[in-house]
Amino acid sequence: MSLFIKTVGTGKPLILLHGWGFNHNIWNDLAAQLATEYCVYLVDLPGHGNSPMSEYKLELLAEKLAAELPTDAIWLGWSLGGLLAMAVARWHPKSVQSLVLVATSPKFVSGKDWNNANCAKVLNQFAEQLTNDTATTLRRFLALQVTERQQLRDLQTLLKTNKLPQTAALKAGLKLLQDTDLRTELSQINCPALLCLGGKDKIVPVAVGADCQAWWQDLEIVIIKPAGHIPFLSHPENFVSILTNLSNHNS
Repeated sequence: MSLFIKTVGTGKPLILLHGWGFNHNIWNDLAAQLATEYCVYLVDLPGHGNSPMSEYKLELLAEKLAAELPTDAIWLGWSLGGLLAMAVARWHPKSVQSLVLVATSPKFVSGKDWNNANCAKVLNQFAEQLTNDTATTLRRFLALQVTERQQLRDLQTLLKTNKLPQTAALKAGLKLLQDTDLRTELSQINCPALLCLGGKDKIVPVAVGADCQAWWQDLEIVIIKPAGHIPFLSHPENFVSILTNLSNHNS
């Protein structure tokens, strides 16, 4: 079954992939600003929003995304969406003209030679809590993503006014975050790539940028120092300026 994909605007294709627990509506404000320059594709990942559930294997998800979206596009992926965008760029290079990665990492769990990440216990706790109360677990996750109370209230409103993801999709997405390690694949991604990080991010520490560059020398890093895990919502002007500079660079 096909993914739900909403398009707005005209111009060069720009694909937006949301993070865990959300859907395409997280991008509405950003998409409205970008629609004058881009044809923006807002995607619901499987089991989120209006997309049906499908198998959560990284290679299969990358193949599905590449098959249903235009080639030679800019792919903008946030958090889990960034992990998927990296996978598409690695295994379906004709699909990706350039990458904009936001608050994401090739490896979300700490381990040997990879300290700037969450310990496995944190994601395991979320997975256990999902079984008992999906809505409460998502609200707890929201609190990790922001640096100000108003941002949290805005996200809570968004959560209340949107369809909750399927529990199976949330569990599968967490497992993908727990199990995936793309570090050895990074050097095989040949398109221009930029990683935007929030200086106060509690989920993807800002220090992961330097860690990624050790594996991916051509990766450009941009840090929005006062931002948390959702810089495109908390600091939209800064974020749009990053995209504008990228567009000017690629033109």
